Amino acid sequence: MNSIDKTKEIYIFDVDGTLTPPRQTISTNFASFFTEFALKNQVYLASGSDLEKIESQLPESILKTVHGVFTCMGNCFHQYGKKIYQNDFIEVPGLREDLKDKVLSSKYPKRFGNHIEDRVGMINFSVVGRNADQEAREEYSSFDKEVNERTLFASVLNNKYKNKVTAVVGGEISIDIFNPGKDKSQVLTYLENNAMISQNTVINFYGDRTEFGGNDFALASAIENSQYENNVVRVESWKETWKKILFLQAKKI
Repeated sequence: MNSIDKTKEIYIFDVDGTLTPPRQTISTNFASFFTEFALKNQVYLASGSDLEKIESQLPESILKTVHGVFTCMGNCFHQYGKKIYQNDFIEVPGLREDLKDKVLSSKYPKRFGNHIEDRVGMINFSVVGRNADQEAREEYSSFDKEVNERTLFASVLNNKYKNKVTAVVGGEISIDIFNPGKDKSQVLTYLENNAMISQNTVINFYGDRTEFGGNDFALASAIENSQYENNVVRVESWKETWKKILFLQAKKI
């Protein structure tokens, strides 16, 4: 990895929908470009997924080049091949029963299993199930865009379990559920508390769910409201991420 220069820019990237298609591997050509980019810049990854899933999406060349990988909404951090910290999820009575009821009551007709997935510091919930293949994921995503099932159910959970859990939309088929404050904003807090950024640092964050209710929103908001010069970039796909990185580089020439 590169040595850290706290006077320069740092880059933080979401993974699903930002560097890769949701739950798919990164494009070979983009992977080569991004590896070279990470070699020349201070780059961190911040994902809602766990490390195992990220390792299935990104090549070792990227994971060894970036300065660190925040997983599970920032509830776990890996650096230099070692786990630095992890937070445990504080279970809330009644939550799992509500999730199971939603799997049964949803008007979406198909189920593929693995609907409630425990991760470090959080739960990932999906009506269609994380075992769904790509075609089924896309079908559910289209259904969700029409009826806003995930957004509405996340709102129900947030109202019922206020101050106990927070639920946000993530990826294309799921909802991320965690204890209040245990979201991606932890990334900025950790970098600050461990002197990994300074007053002169410029922070660039790329994510596909930076809007309110999305799982990138907390970090995007924390960065935009911080003391640092910053650039929060909302993208719709990895192709847009690539284009915007190239545009940023061109501006600096």
